[in-house]
Amino acid sequence: MKKIALAALLAASFGGASAQVYVGGALGLTHVDCPANVANFASVTNCDAADMGVKASVGYRLNRVAALEASYIDFGKSKFNVPVLGFVGGSQEVSGFVLNAALRHDLTRELTGVGRLGFATMDTKQRVGGSSRTESSTKVYFGLGLEYALSRNLKAVAAADFTSAEYSGESHAVRMFSAGAQYDF
Repeated sequence: MKKIALAALLAASFGGASAQVYVGGALGLTHVDCPANVANFASVTNCDAADMGVKASVGYRLNRVAALEASYIDFGKSKFNVPVLGFVGGSQEVSGFVLNAALRHDLTRELTGVGRLGFATMDTKQRVGGSSRTESSTKVYFGLGLEYALSRNLKAVAAADFTSAEYSGESHAVRMFSAGAQYDF
């Protein structure tokens, strides 16, 4: 009897018939913090932290309010100079996977607000001169978004994604402000 009650409770909480898969993609402006120094001795100068990024997502709607999402986000890269024997150019690229819960709230019939919270596993690749190194880190992820229903299955989306990445013991903020589309199956 306990197993039947537990199964019924789980089925009710997941929303059964309202479960729905969706996919989305977006392009946007990104910001990747430059490192304070390189190789623990050379200070970084002339930081250009702005770039373009891309996001691809798949989600599973548990009910009208809650969903689980998995995304790949390429936050682009920052470019900088290192004053060692003249100026050596460098860059720091950040990309990775995000797993999060998404909570939705209808603002109007067509417009929905979305809040996201989860974890991001980020790869940071730093290049200076002719050498490069990559480090991985897992950090907290936070996102906000708006979805506008263009039709029953197609939505225009705008989002802000925030997390950080770690490299050589330094935590670097990364963020993306994007626009794209989402298709609900």
